[in-house]
Amino acid sequence: MISRISSRLALLGATAVLAVGLTTGAMAQTYSKEHLAAARAAIAAAKVTEGFDEILIGIAAQTKQALVRRAPAASTQIEEVTNAAALELAPKRAELAQQIQEIWAGRFTKEELDEIAKFYSSPVGQKFTKEIPAIGQMIGMSAQVWQKKISEEMLTKVRAEMKKRGVDL
Repeated sequence: MISRISSRLALLGATAVLAVGLTTGAMAQTYSKEHLAAARAAIAAAKVTEGFDEILIGIAAQTKQALVRRAPAASTQIEEVTNAAALELAPKRAELAQQIQEIWAGRFTKEELDEIAKFYSSPVGQKFTKEIPAIGQMIGMSAQVWQKKISEEMLTKVRAEMKKRGVDL
């Protein structure tokens, strides 16, 4: 799931992740309701935030794990309290959604957002959304293989040249 999210973010705008750290002053730009609605539609069609709901689940699991290690005898209570805190914090997910909408609205006009939503709602756009995680993984693997090959070639070339210069590496 994480690689799927990572692939989408890399392709569709990693700035969405940075939105969490932005201050409200940095997001002070106001957009019309129509512009934000277009951003919301484009984001939904592109499935950019798919999987973001799992962030809170992951945080809750990490919190439980860390606290149970410190107080194993209280694991039942920690589970109960952490679950309650997660439920209490769940509505804050809307803050992230709003920030992401503002990021998209700041990068695209309403008309461009309408076109983006139209594309991602089309059969080709839906296929693109479905295939991009696998494509991202394949690209990443190709880049790693290429990097290793080029690294070995560079090392060979440098060693050969250094040997010509009297330095045996």
